[in-house]
Amino acid sequence: MYSNSQHSPFTLTYQRRYRRKGKPNELDIIKESAKTVGKDYCTEASISGLKHLVDDNTSCLERVLWIIIMISALICSVSLVLITFRKYYRAPLVTTQMPEGISVSEIIFPAVGICTNNRISKRATIELARKLLKEERNKMYDEEEMLSLLVGLGLFYNIDPMDDEVVKPMQLHRALGEYNVNELIQSLTPRCEDLLLRCAWNDQPKNCSDIFDFRLTMNGYCCTFNYLRRKDDMFTDPTESTRSIDMYKYGNKSSFDFDQGLKVLLLLNEDDDFYYNIPLQGAQLQFSDTYDFPDAPSGSFSMQIVSPNVQMTVKVTASLTVASRDIQHVPVKLRQCLFYDESSYLPFYTHSDCMLKCRMSFLLANCNCTPFNMPKMLNTRTCDLRDIPCLRKYNAQSITVRPNIDQIPVELEMNIVDGGINCPMCYPTCSKTTYYYDFNNVKIYADYLNAVQDTDRVEWLRGANFTGTSIVHVKYGKEIADRYGQNVIMKWFDLISNIGSTCGFVTGFSFVSALEFIYFFTVKLWREIKMRRAQEKRVGDVSMLGSPQNNSVRNYHSLYWNELVGWRQNINMLTKQEQ
Repeated sequence: MYSNSQHSPFTLTYQRRYRRKGKPNELDIIKESAKTVGKDYCTEASISGLKHLVDDNTSCLERVLWIIIMISALICSVSLVLITFRKYYRAPLVTTQMPEGISVSEIIFPAVGICTNNRISKRATIELARKLLKEERNKMYDEEEMLSLLVGLGLFYNIDPMDDEVVKPMQLHRALGEYNVNELIQSLTPRCEDLLLRCAWNDQPKNCSDIFDFRLTMNGYCCTFNYLRRKDDMFTDPTESTRSIDMYKYGNKSSFDFDQGLKVLLLLNEDDDFYYNIPLQGAQLQFSDTYDFPDAPSGSFSMQIVSPNVQMTVKVTASLTVASRDIQHVPVKLRQCLFYDESSYLPFYTHSDCMLKCRMSFLLANCNCTPFNMPKMLNTRTCDLRDIPCLRKYNAQSITVRPNIDQIPVELEMNIVDGGINCPMCYPTCSKTTYYYDFNNVKIYADYLNAVQDTDRVEWLRGANFTGTSIVHVKYGKEIADRYGQNVIMKWFDLISNIGSTCGFVTGFSFVSALEFIYFFTVKLWREIKMRRAQEKRVGDVSMLGSPQNNSVRNYHSLYWNELVGWRQNINMLTKQEQ
């Protein structure tokens, strides 16, 4: 038996709409569902103000005011969030100074190198000349001519143009025959045992040969102290692993006191002079980080000239910067630094090594060799006298490195003529120790010091002859070194907290609000659409009862009710229901 009372008001509404407008399409169902869910969301959401927009008791004027308030709050909230993001990504790091500092006794003492300004020993050169004169190819020279020709070896230190009548590199190259540049220069360099007479470390007399090594630097072979590299050919193996973070645990350390530090008595013997790379008598005192190759253009390097008959006191101050590993998630271009294990360019990264390798690669590409006063690279050769013209051509450019910035300032004139080398892979080291040096010279009088009795001398200078000598004392100038910490200005949870606080204060938006929005417009919207589709199907099935093939059924029902209550009452009831 059929009766309209069997269907809900919701179904009846669909029946009337079905009869007036026809069957709704899928887009209409989605629109109506979204409208219903949107109204429910505004009514039930935790965001303040939305419920006033859909409240039937809210007037049009109030609704307009609330719309203006909500849009203004949204704009303000989005602006503050963008400012927070911009601040985080444009300046993600902050460097703070630790008020307590760090004791200098916990910091590795800097590497010290001593090189005589006389780079070639006269005695060793005479021996070489006599050896060369025995060769058949050099029968046309006498000893004096050969010594004049060997002056050209100074081109390895100073490649500036010289008088071709004095220096003849190709003629000297033929006279030398087969030779290894590094071995040749090393054999001609004044020895440490001739330069260093007495040494002391932390007020304890030391044998100079025990604490100094004869190593390669940018000034050639010098006497080096506290230089932690195991060998000079550090670029021969691309997977070289002789350096590691464990190196920082070793090395000599000193403390702050009057007699602490390194003390050396130098003998500046002018009788052995043959070639000066600097037109000054004395020696070069050079400083570098203990784990960096001593190279001025690559950074981490300082140098001072020690004149004869002086006592030079060098006061060292240091600052230590320790970067937190939390900054490692910040892109390198933003933090502008690299950790020691973070570069694919070097197995153990330091800024100085990166600059040095970049410069060496430039010379290797242009001259097919590297100078003898640089570390060796895999499958490369050392430049000899035949390569002097090429090295001279690219010398100025090879010692100038362009800064790693997007836009080169106009003030950098070298870039106007395409000068310098671009090394974009070289960033500063995140954690590092920086040294500063203060030099003070006092003239000493050898005759007076020689007259002092041994019992009145300090222990490490007893029995020393001060004629033609100089004294160098390197020590710390302060007990406490500055200590800086580098960290992100805010961590990820701080960033989320700031954004949440801003959104919550301005609009009342929170993480729960986001979940509510997702829930309403996914789960509830799907339920609403599914329910409306079911209702459409049900109304369609009911409406099929009015089709021609069901007329007999409708007639049967009308007659049945007419027999029970009368045809007029039935017609009136159906008319009211249709309305």
